[in-house]
Amino acid sequence: MSWIIKSLVAIGIASTGTAAKAEMLNDSSLNQAKGAFIREYDNALAPLQFVKFCMNNDAECASDAADRTLPSGDRAMSMLREVNSSVNASITPMQKSTNPMVARWSLSPSAGDCNDYAVTKRHQLIEMGWPKSALRLAVVLTNGGQGHLVLVARLADGDFVLDNLSASVRPWNAADYEWISMQSGGNPRFWVAIGEHGERLRATRLAMLRTSE
Repeated sequence: MSWIIKSLVAIGIASTGTAAKAEMLNDSSLNQAKGAFIREYDNALAPLQFVKFCMNNDAECASDAADRTLPSGDRAMSMLREVNSSVNASITPMQKSTNPMVARWSLSPSAGDCNDYAVTKRHQLIEMGWPKSALRLAVVLTNGGQGHLVLVARLADGDFVLDNLSASVRPWNAADYEWISMQSGGNPRFWVAIGEHGERLRATRLAMLRTSE
C-alpha cells in the first residue's frame, strides 16, 4: 500500500511540475506576444505637418469606406519588403525645412525626406488593398535625438517598421528608436502616445491628478 501512495505522490509532484512549467511557458509566450506590439497610451497631438498633409490629401486620412483584410503572413511580408525597397530607391534623400509653417509632406516626390518616404509607402500599400488601420505613421527619435517619421505595419504577429534608413523591414523593437507617437488604429486622423514616452506621460498626468485632489 505504501508504494502505491508513494507512486501517487510522485505522479502528483510530476504533474504539478509539468503544469507549472506549462504555465511559465504560456506566460512567456504571452509576454513575447505583448512585446511584439507597440504599447499605446493616451491621445496625443498630431504633428502639424500631418494636419496640413490631411488638408491637402483628405482621402489619405479618412477611414476605410469598406472592410479590408490583411494579406496572409508570407504575402504580407513580401509586399512590405517590396514597397519599402522600391520607395527607398525611387526617392532621392533630401534635407527639407523643418519649420512647421513651411514644411510639407509629399506623395511620391523625386526627392524628399523621411516624411515623404513614410506617407508614400502608406499610400502605395493602401492602393494595394491594405486596411488603413494596419498602416500607421509613427514619430520616433533617433539615437542622436533627431525627430524621424516611419511607417508601422501591424500584422497578426506584431508591428513591423518600414524605414528609409533601413533596407530591411524590421520588428518595431529591433529598431533602436525612442517611440513618441503614432496614428490611432481607430481613426487615422487621431494620434496616440506610445512606448516608454507614452507611459511616462500617463504617469505624470496621474500624479498631477492625485496632487490636485
